[in-house]
Order: sequence, then structure tokens, then C-alpha cells
Amino acid sequence: MVKRLIKRILKTIFILVGIIIFLLGIYIVFNLNIFHKTKALTPAERNTYLQQIDSSISDPFNFIADKFNDHSIVFIGEFHKRKQDLEFFSSLIPYLYRSKKINIIGWEFGACEYQKDADSVVTASQFDRKKAIAIMRKTKYYWPWEEYLNIFKTIWETNKTIYDSNEKIRFLQLDEPFIPKIAYSKDPSIRLKAGKNIDSVLPGIVEKEVLQKNKKILIYCGLHHSLTKFETPKLFFLKDAGRAGQGLYKKYPDRIFQICLMCPFLPRWTMYYELRHKQDYKLVYPFEAVFNQLYDTLKRPFAISSDDPTFANLKDYNSFYDFDKWSGLRLKDFCDGCIMLESFEKIEPIHFIKDWVTSEEDLDEVKNILPEEDAKKIKTIQDLIDYINPNVDINGVNEFHALKKFW
Repeated sequence: MVKRLIKRILKTIFILVGIIIFLLGIYIVFNLNIFHKTKALTPAERNTYLQQIDSSISDPFNFIADKFNDHSIVFIGEFHKRKQDLEFFSSLIPYLYRSKKINIIGWEFGACEYQKDADSVVTASQFDRKKAIAIMRKTKYYWPWEEYLNIFKTIWETNKTIYDSNEKIRFLQLDEPFIPKIAYSKDPSIRLKAGKNIDSVLPGIVEKEVLQKNKKILIYCGLHHSLTKFETPKLFFLKDAGRAGQGLYKKYPDRIFQICLMCPFLPRWTMYYELRHKQDYKLVYPFEAVFNQLYDTLKRPFAISSDDPTFANLKDYNSFYDFDKWSGLRLKDFCDGCIMLESFEKIEPIHFIKDWVTSEEDLDEVKNILPEEDAKKIKTIQDLIDYINPNVDINGVNEFHALKKFW
């Protein structure tokens, strides 16, 4: 009797294991991309696309400004740490004020609890670089980048030309401070206190400071936070639906326009590489490098709306965003618009802020939020810089140049 029961249990286990292995196999086969080969555009295809972008509408500055005619919120999603993206964002701020009187700018790289400090920086008689750095450092101790810091100065400079105090540009800080000793604690009860982040904080601030006051805002943040109708894949067909843009889109679908700054995408099997802790995977061209091929012809930045019939059904087959999709990801399902600023092989990394930490007080401020075992190893400012290791991020951007053209 006992032997028979054991046999039944073992048989059931084997059947369940077999079903799991079979389903995993089906899942893997579903996510293989063996039936599609990326090809260069034909001359006819290239001309068809070029005809649609050969106008002033495709100018990135005009393109974004026009979106404020019908929308209260314009998201610009970046892939981080690209010099060209930050320079464009910096130039866009005074342009939008002059052309559309947009005087609220929001971003991911400052914490909302330092909003009063940010207000004082961008409206002061003299630019307070040290205070601006402190806002960024206390938000993300590992984000010491000059081109991001320069956004404070751009808004301050623009405000100097605006004499009506009620019209001056407001710079909304839309994140929460990141505290590693809490986020990485070995104690689960402490990790639960990690608090909110941009995805949970941003929607409430934007509703209160912008939508309820019938104002308009340009929001600059990481692409994933900006996503609205598109949900990023997780695993086993699960999707990430908790992003800031998604939260606002569910309540105000007609008031938001989301733009992707084109950049190399993570490869289709990124999750698999991450599980293996493999970091040397190769990036891929988004949407079959159509935008890259067009840029090579135009030799200038351009923007397109994703509902343009010529581009709407353009598909991506090779990136992380296409995971769990059998027939490719359509551009119109991914974003509302996209901007191609520069050929990928010419993308430059941002620069390190040399005065990120200048005193023992600054150093202790950062050490106090780090895990204790890490803080003990940091004795000097140079130790902290080595701990942050900015060269890793700089080298990461330079890897964009390693992409090989197929056209």
C-alpha cells in the first residue's frame, strides 16, 4: 500500500516536472527570433520614409512645442548619460518658454523634499552651483554628471530674462532620495521602509502642481518611467504596469504625449543575461535601424509621430521590449513619438562633476546613507569617487559605438 502510494506520488511529480519543462520549452521557442532577418532599406523604402520627414514638422523643437497645443504633459524618455540628449533638453527649455510659454519643467534627478531648495536655485540673483549639486547628490549620490547639473543653470539663466515673477520657470523635482543602507538591508522589515520612488511620487505632484492648476509641463526622465500605453515585459508574459507615465495615462489618456529619444536598445534576452549576471551582452538597433539609416541620409536630427501611417506599423523584433511578442513590437504601440538626435556612433558620454564632494561634511553625508560595511571602507573623497566609479557609465555609453551597421 505504501509502495503504491509512493509510486503515485513520484509519477505525479514526474508528470508535473515534465509539464513544466514542456511549458518552458514552448516559452523559449515562442521567444526565439528565428523567422525574421533584419535587412537594409531598399531605395524605394528609404524614399518613402524620407518624404514623410522632409518638413519643418520633423524639427525636434517644433515637434515638441506643437504637442503642447493639445496636451498638458509631454514626457521625454531618455536612456541616460548621453551628452547629446542633455544638450537637446537644455536648449529645449528656453525654446518652449519663448514659443509656448511653458514654464514648468520636471525631471527625475531631484527629490521632491528639496523642492524649496530647487526653487531658490533657479530664481536667485546669482547661480548657486553648490546648492544645485547638493540637491542632486542628496537624491542620487551616484549621479555626478555635469550635463544634468547644467539644467539647473539653464533654467536659472532663462529666468533671469523673465521679469514677471509669476511667469518664471518652475523646476519640479519628481523623485525621492535613494538610501542604499535601507534599500539593500539584509533585514526585510528595513527594506520595506525604502519608501517611494519616482513612479509613485511623480503622478501626485503633477496632478497637484500642474493638472489641477490647468498648467502644462515638460517632464524629462528615464524612458521606462515615461512609458504610458506600453508595458515592459517581466517574465512568463507578466508586464510592468507600475510606471509613472502609466499611472497618469490611465487617468488622463488624452492629456499626455510621450516621446522616446532613440538610442541603442537592450537585446531581446536581457532578462536571461541578467539572471546569469552577464554584463557583456550586445545592444541592438531599435526598429530595424530604420531611424539610423534615415539619419545617415538626412544628416540632421528629426522627429516623427508614431501614428504617422508611414511609420506606425514599423516593427522591432530584436530588443528587450519585443520579448513575449511573436510578431514584433509596432512603433505605434510603444510610444507616441520619437526623436533621432544623432548617429549612434557619434554619441558622447556626459562628464563627471569634479566638485561633486568637496568637504568632509559632504563626504559624511553620503557615507551616512551607504551600507555600513561600504561606508567603513571609504576614508577619503577619492575613495568615494572610486566607489561610485563613474568611468563604468562613461565606458558604457562609448559601447554604443561598437554597434555594427548592416546597411
